[in-house]
Amino acid sequence: MEPRYVFKAMDVEGFSPKGAEGAYVSRLLVDRESVGSERLTVNLFTLRAGGHTELGSHPSPFDEFYYVLSGTGRLQLGSPAGVFALEPGTVAFIPKGTDHAVECDGGTDLELITVMPEQPVPGANPIYDERLREWGTSFRMRKT
Repeated sequence: MEPRYVFKAMDVEGFSPKGAEGAYVSRLLVDRESVGSERLTVNLFTLRAGGHTELGSHPSPFDEFYYVLSGTGRLQLGSPAGVFALEPGTVAFIPKGTDHAVECDGGTDLELITVMPEQPVPGANPIYDERLREWGTSFRMRKT
């Protein structure tokens, strides 16, 4: 597939792992398959109202960055866990190996951009892994 350098995020097909269809949608925007990036991975993550992610961490060297676009929620971060409010404009840095989970506590979806400085390897990000297993690729544009 020829890389696309400019496109609308909502034209990217959303992915939800089996069993999490109503909880969240992941739209992978930037990686090797979408735009040809050798390192950077950027995702638009929508957590449905009342939804949450499972507690987990990413191995070295997979730090992660969040930027909240809309909605409200809570980030559980570290062990022992600190709990941090998420609202539009919030920035969160999640160091590699740090447990974290997100909950949408508002009446509307929580939408955030997630960034990793490396291309995921198997086991680094379970959503990325499952998308590859199910789709055979990390990136798909919606059919129009």
